[in-house]
Amino acid sequence: MRKIILLASLAALTGGIASAATLPEDFPLEGTLHWGPFRVRPFLLLKDTGYDSNVFLEDSEPTSDFTSTGEAGIRMFSLFRDRGVIQIEERLDYVWYAQNAELNHFNNAFASRGAYYMRKGFLFAELSGLSFRERPSTEIDFRVRRNERVYGTGWRFTWPHSALQFRIGRDTFVYDSGTPGGDSIPLFLNRAEDRFTLTASRKILPKTLFLVEGEGRRIGFYEPEGQINDSRSRRISAGFQFDPSAFIQGGLKVGIENLVPDEANRLGYDGLVGDANVVYRITGLTSLEGRWRRNVEFTTAVENVYYLDRAYGATLTQFLAERVAGELGIDREKVEYPVETSAFDSNTGQLVTGLRVDEFRSFFVGGWYRFSNLTRIGLRVGEWERNSTFEFLNRHRMTVAMTYSYNF
Repeated sequence: MRKIILLASLAALTGGIASAATLPEDFPLEGTLHWGPFRVRPFLLLKDTGYDSNVFLEDSEPTSDFTSTGEAGIRMFSLFRDRGVIQIEERLDYVWYAQNAELNHFNNAFASRGAYYMRKGFLFAELSGLSFRERPSTEIDFRVRRNERVYGTGWRFTWPHSALQFRIGRDTFVYDSGTPGGDSIPLFLNRAEDRFTLTASRKILPKTLFLVEGEGRRIGFYEPEGQINDSRSRRISAGFQFDPSAFIQGGLKVGIENLVPDEANRLGYDGLVGDANVVYRITGLTSLEGRWRRNVEFTTAVENVYYLDRAYGATLTQFLAERVAGELGIDREKVEYPVETSAFDSNTGQLVTGLRVDEFRSFFVGGWYRFSNLTRIGLRVGEWERNSTFEFLNRHRMTVAMTYSYNF
């Protein structure tokens, strides 16, 4: 979830396809404070405060604990007349556990962007990064330190009803396990991805954009153990993006990806990929959010280059009063490894070999109260479960969490 929040923040900084083409529209001054040459908006957030029934994601005798996370951040930008802008966002949080102090840690996310506006678009450059000590994926049951850096630059051309954007960039992923059980994670996942992206959009309705995107990547792993998975990828996709003020909000994108490893004997992928997150306002008091994802991710599993991740879910939100809402959500996910792999069963001391398939089920129920447009408090109870063909990887956890947010 933290990763999803970060990516949403970065997307807002990168001049997304639905953004306006003028500096005042992209960077409104409303709701910001004046601080020297900058316009700023700080915020505080208390989240994930409550009970976790399995903090180590153990398969037997799980350890429960009380946990809380405090986050502080600031978003700031400076305008240079009506042409240029520099924007910076910083988020720092501290994760605390009452009984298991060895799990206490800081997380940090940073994003910056500069842009120069011209008559028919703008040039931009961006740098962002994160340093999180969290589970990096569904297949890893350790909290490892994950460092990601995203560098990019490009040119966006805009016309009254269409836009065309070119972007080149480099993304780096570096892991530090910090635990003996996760020593293999950096060896197989540390890598750099060079990418070129071309995105075109066309407004087909007043609040709907049609998108076409092509992307090429070159993936190189740092460690000798991972270099056998050096690959190249090509993806082309199309979709829609809806205005936040429309009855249907969010967007969806579906396409084809061709992932080809350099080693001819390694199995690649050629098939459907995509993602969607759409909110439908059924009435003024009721909304339904639907989400879907199909993607390939690099893996630590022996003999496999990737795993196929397929997920879908929904959240129903119902306002009970002007400031009070309840919510109910459910998610399903299936992770498949295309080639037989082996994993060590610590319970029996044996190596298990076979085709691995993991199925995940989760649900939550909760509610929240909005004090104002800037302040909200919520409570959520949830359950998460993984069932695997490697039975010793089965996991279960329950959580009770409270969230409090305040924007200055």
